[in-house]
Amino acid sequence: MSEIVVLFDSNEAAQYRTNISGWVSRHGHLCCDERAARYDGCTHTLCEDCSQPIAKGRLVCTECWDKRQIKKYEAMPKAEWNEKGMLYSDAADKYFSDWDEIEEFIEEEGGTIEGLRLIICKPHYLPLLDSSDFGCDDLAEDGELPDAVIDAIAKFNEVIYSIGPVSWTPGNKAAHIRAMAEGKEPKQ
Repeated sequence: MSEIVVLFDSNEAAQYRTNISGWVSRHGHLCCDERAARYDGCTHTLCEDCSQPIAKGRLVCTECWDKRQIKKYEAMPKAEWNEKGMLYSDAADKYFSDWDEIEEFIEEEGGTIEGLRLIICKPHYLPLLDSSDFGCDDLAEDGELPDAVIDAIAKFNEVIYSIGPVSWTPGNKAAHIRAMAEGKEPKQ
């Protein structure tokens, strides 16, 4: 069975038709329905929350987005920060590794600790090798790894484990501010 070839300038590639009716956007694009034509032709839509005009492509304005983020943050469960992991500021889009960084940021940028909306981060580690699974697709049926490979995997995993976290992402708990600031009020 041979593949059909339709060249760019062929009458099969496109045809001019005069008997078509439908919604056309201000750009002259024929659309499948009124909503699609209006969206194609508009430059702004209305914010879902406050109904103010916003640039097309966004669902909410900046002010309403900030309100949503604050509401989301306030609904998070609170936990004490162990001062060993990272914190993420939802308000400043910045990571902090210790109390001094938080103090310095507040001194330079202004604001308050509460205004930073600090979230306790989740650590991410490099993956460990599993000697019971390693090479299983390449071994003969019921084959086993040599002891030297099992020992090497164990040593490799020790090194990976000793490195600790290699990255952090915001977790699902807000940092309990009073517990953090106890005896360590930042300069304001």
